[in-house]
Amino acid sequence: MPKTDTGAKKRAPRKPRRKKAETEEFEQERVTLEHEGVRDISAREVTITAGGARDITKAGSVTITQGGANAIDAKTVTVTQGAVLDANAGTLNVKQGAVLRVQAEEAEVTQGAIGLVQAENVELEASGAVAVIGTNIEVTAGGAQYMLAREGIRVEQGGALLMAAPRIDVQNGGAMFLIAREVHGDIRTLLDRRGALVFGLAVGIAIALLGRMRRK
Repeated sequence: MPKTDTGAKKRAPRKPRRKKAETEEFEQERVTLEHEGVRDISAREVTITAGGARDITKAGSVTITQGGANAIDAKTVTVTQGAVLDANAGTLNVKQGAVLRVQAEEAEVTQGAIGLVQAENVELEASGAVAVIGTNIEVTAGGAQYMLAREGIRVEQGGALLMAAPRIDVQNGGAMFLIAREVHGDIRTLLDRRGALVFGLAVGIAIALLGRMRRK
């Protein structure tokens, strides 16, 4: 009869290792500033009241009241009666404040001022901006020099120098130049579609040249 090795133990199949859940790392869990200023901050939660920071390099949420910062990179940014030069956020909410440049998924500004905002959805209420670029733009009692949307622009009691989108809906407002496939409402324009198209082409070329100069 063949011999069998009863002492040998069969190795159990290895279980696949579970991947550790990816967690964001911050230098601090929470930072609260009141009537003081710091240089750079990285924290899960940042609250600034009547103070300031140079750069908030990474944060989960940032709340600024009567304060300011040079640059912010966070998931959620709320600015009330404050000012920020450069904000990169998932959601941005500004009330009676000002931001020079914004890049976000959702941007809502109430009684505030914005330089350039690039976001999927933009809402301006009683606010003004130099340029608004997004997928959908909604303005109430406000306006911008330039509004460019991939899907639609809706304005109530406001206007712009240039509006360009596939669909534009304006109630009690106007634009100097208008480019759209569909126009609804009572909008007042200075140039017809052909004149606006020529102007829009010139603006697009100018923006492209400026971007190339910046990269150089």
